[in-house]
Amino acid sequence: MARSPKSVRRLMKDKPTLKFLELEISAQKALLENVRRLLPGDLADHCVAARKRDQQLILHADSPVWATRLRYNSPQLISLLQPSHPSLREIKIKLVLARSDTRRRLPGARHSDFAAAIIHDSAADTKQPQLREALERLSVALKN
Repeated sequence: MARSPKSVRRLMKDKPTLKFLELEISAQKALLENVRRLLPGDLADHCVAARKRDQQLILHADSPVWATRLRYNSPQLISLLQPSHPSLREIKIKLVLARSDTRRRLPGARHSDFAAAIIHDSAADTKQPQLREALERLSVALKN
């Protein structure tokens, strides 16, 4: 006899591990909202995750520039958070890049007849035979 699929809501109620994960995610969301309220507006938008581990607050920024700005704001942020988190002693900043950013490809080199002509002219003015031949081969390759 086949078992019918359970809804996510029912699984959340039945499984203590899933319930714990739900509570942990809710706590992290609340912490992130609290941190964002304390940060300047432009910086708050680039703080994408927050979690607390022992005496350390770990913040995730979406770019190196904003991570640096978060580091500079860390001392003020610790003093603002300590009333609600008295055990907090340190803020660590991590970088989270969007998946599309990690595989960014540079555009391929474009060959031009103009570049080939410049290299061909340079080859004609070169006295060293090996260099002249290499430049001529390069100019031919750029034309193709």
